[in-house]
Amino acid sequence: MRAVAIALTCLAASVAQPCFSAGQDQLKDAKVAIEQVFWPKLYGKGGNTLYCDQPFTGESSQYTASAVYTGKQVKSALRCMTENQCRVVNPAFDYLLADLHNLYPELTRVELARRNAQFGEVGDDVPSKFADIGCDLKATFQLIEPRDAAKGDVARAIFYMHQEYGLPIVGQLQMYQRWNELDPPDAAEKTRNEQIEMLQGNRNAFIDNPELAKNLKQD
Repeated sequence: MRAVAIALTCLAASVAQPCFSAGQDQLKDAKVAIEQVFWPKLYGKGGNTLYCDQPFTGESSQYTASAVYTGKQVKSALRCMTENQCRVVNPAFDYLLADLHNLYPELTRVELARRNAQFGEVGDDVPSKFADIGCDLKATFQLIEPRDAAKGDVARAIFYMHQEYGLPIVGQLQMYQRWNELDPPDAAEKTRNEQIEMLQGNRNAFIDNPELAKNLKQD
């Protein structure tokens, strides 16, 4: 039924509006997904944060579930101001926000810098914004550059959101393609992909086959 609703919405939408195509259809509420699936099941045994590689043993107020493709960017892509408006534009909106492939654990203080900036390459002359905690994350007011070992993870999450939900690629496609090659999927990312498939029923194809990124085109 959701697929039918999406198809009808896509037919009715303006050609200028992005439209969801597939994605996951098991987790509908982002808050519930984070509280009941992300922390206790996906990261129940702890792990490492995405941007700073900080180890953690479980859910804590120091950490948050950080969306690679942010909610603000989603609303901008859909040209909607409120969540209710976004649901009218596309019925898969709630599933998109709850998609585990787009969510990574991160320090709350780092997320504050992340949410108002898009990904980019800021240059070697820009020091790490969080050197005091040993985090190799560079950030300006408008751009944020992850550590090299996280760049591929970021790129493949962006590619996934673009392919599965029809969202535009925010930033430079060629940069993300370079990041994808610089930092290929490691064992941890592949294991995470397997776990997410068990939890929400689908995989990130760009982790299974990073070569797919070469076929993408800038919107």
